[in-house]
Amino acid sequence: MKKIIICLIVLLLFLGYTPYDELNNLAVVDTLGLDFTDNKYTLYLNVINDDNKVYTITGNSLGEVFLKARNIDNKKTYYKHLEISVFNTNTLDDTTIKFFKDEFTSIDYLVLATEDKVSDLFSHYHKRRDYKSFIKKEKEMSGSIINTTFKELLSSNSDDIKDGFIPLISYKESLISKGIFIPSKSISLDKEVARASFLLNDKIDSFNTNIKLNDKNYEVSLYNLKTNTKYKDNTINIKITGNIDSPDSNDLTDLKKESIKMLKDDIEELLNSEKNNTYNISNTINHIYLKTRELNYSTYKNSNIKIDIKLKEKENKTYD
Repeated sequence: MKKIIICLIVLLLFLGYTPYDELNNLAVVDTLGLDFTDNKYTLYLNVINDDNKVYTITGNSLGEVFLKARNIDNKKTYYKHLEISVFNTNTLDDTTIKFFKDEFTSIDYLVLATEDKVSDLFSHYHKRRDYKSFIKKEKEMSGSIINTTFKELLSSNSDDIKDGFIPLISYKESLISKGIFIPSKSISLDKEVARASFLLNDKIDSFNTNIKLNDKNYEVSLYNLKTNTKYKDNTINIKITGNIDSPDSNDLTDLKKESIKMLKDDIEELLNSEKNNTYNISNTINHIYLKTRELNYSTYKNSNIKIDIKLKEKENKTYD
């Protein structure tokens, strides 16, 4: 604990944020949670210079709950080291997003959403390193989550074309990725469809997945993935190339077929959901806009989808 405090002091002094003699008068928050139940907001704050203690503050409005949280145990609450904010999905509306934009000077912290009670989540995970290590591992292994900052959410929300999203997580014995939540439409997408969006946006280029063939499970690695999307003659043409490997089989013929089918199904589910619910996270409609110079969901909805996926069988050296 002493090492953490010393490192924090050095960091604060180096960055010039806080004089040394004021450190003991601050409650330094690195992880924040926000819930809304029974018409009341509940704020959860992890204070890193208080042995990572979680404080709980309840109020009838966002203004009230943050006003109450200005001081904790006679210490001024300090948010400039905020790294993670976890929101229950029922708190994510324009009012909350605008409030956080106005109240916080820094907007580069990571955002996560959950359909669980934040209190349940924080009873197991309330430190920034818990969430950051989880995101890093899941992105590298399954491609089902990516780093998303409040700044990116805010930018997308003010974009006439693109909709913002927040990674969706849950707790079942450990943290799990559930997909993404789109605040503007109150829509949740599962992690496979979310991954399709990341792929179309070049946010991921590799992931591992499980393929079941003849009642047997195989671990499959898809990597060096590249996506190219074009719109022509009322058709959205999506081409994906990459490599495939599996530590469980030397014959990849059927695994490749199933992997291609899986990718196609996930992409089609995503694009059909966008067409039917008039939102845009895949950037597919942007390619129509570049051609027609019109943001026309009717054109998008009536367009055809052609997906061409080619995977090359190649040993993935990362198993070494």
